[in-house]
Amino acid sequence: MKTTNRKVLAGLVIGVVAGLVLATSWHGADAATRDTVAERLERLEAREQILELMSAYGATLDRRDFPAFGKLFAEDATYGNTRGREAIQSQLEKTLAANPSNLPGPNSHLFFNPAIRVEGDHATAQSKGAYTVPDAATKTTVLVFFITYDDTFVRRDGRWMFQSRALSAGR
Repeated sequence: MKTTNRKVLAGLVIGVVAGLVLATSWHGADAATRDTVAERLERLEAREQILELMSAYGATLDRRDFPAFGKLFAEDATYGNTRGREAIQSQLEKTLAANPSNLPGPNSHLFFNPAIRVEGDHATAQSKGAYTVPDAATKTTVLVFFITYDDTFVRRDGRWMFQSRALSAGR
């Protein structure tokens, strides 16, 4: 009888321990899944905010809203060889006002094919861009130039901004 009781008791102990191990591992798996889902959601939200930022770049330039354009950049941002939010804003305002190529308006800044990588409060992206103007003679839109943007972004106070933007042609 004692041997049978020991076997029953041992079986119960093993069953309880196995149950606890399984319950703990399932609970841990649920926590890990929640963390993964939360991280994935945060990256997706960041990506969406960065897409909105990239879209605002063209929209603010098309409206000639240079104060709003400047706010898209971090205070210490770079744009090509230009450093600092105010200098970037001023450079684009002067360039577009001068219209060195004597292009007709209204024009459109477009971006497409963004590849965005988010890591915490920093992100990088590469995208394509185009600049179009109307052609009054043919009543069509003319592509003036096609470029590649290489961007870095930073999130400060919960808001994504350009940390750097480099433009290149022919890639």
